[in-house]
Amino acid sequence: MAVAVMAAVPRLAGWIALSTLLAPPAIAQAGGVGDDEPALVRAEVRAGYGVSLGGGAGRASLRGSPLVLGARLAIAIRDQPRMSGYGGLVVETLDRTGVGGEAGVTLEPSARARLRVGGIAMVAPYRLWGGAVGAGRCWRGSTHLCLDVDADIFVGGSDLPSGGAALQILVGLGIGFDAR
Repeated sequence: MAVAVMAAVPRLAGWIALSTLLAPPAIAQAGGVGDDEPALVRAEVRAGYGVSLGGGAGRASLRGSPLVLGARLAIAIRDQPRMSGYGGLVVETLDRTGVGGEAGVTLEPSARARLRVGGIAMVAPYRLWGGAVGAGRCWRGSTHLCLDVDADIFVGGSDLPSGGAALQILVGLGIGFDAR
């Protein structure tokens, strides 16, 4: 399963890059207060929980994931298709404690749907790094509520078994705020 996800990450990134290159250029512009235009800057806090798959040396394990808390800041880079670059802080808690970060791009093919691809790294007290993909739906207003399914695959670092990888599949709930 981890191999299939690792193969899908570059394909998804390729499709997002291709759609960006083929789409007519439209630079993101700030919307005024009261406009229906999306904001240039969005902030979001989120929590996610799910399952972790991992293993190495021919053994696999399935268990509950850590509770993953995060804070992201996204800056619009294109209007059509709507694309934003994001970065943020990630904290694992409950049965594990770790702090790290993530960065990548988010594509919004419609006003409610979003796709995400990027990288994730945990830096303290252990080290893990890998790729992150996600898809979700948002309900927008002055604040917005988003429900996402994310997959984080860790392929390197000090906390992986020899020759192994770890995959987290999370269902996340986020609350975001637009800055005009």
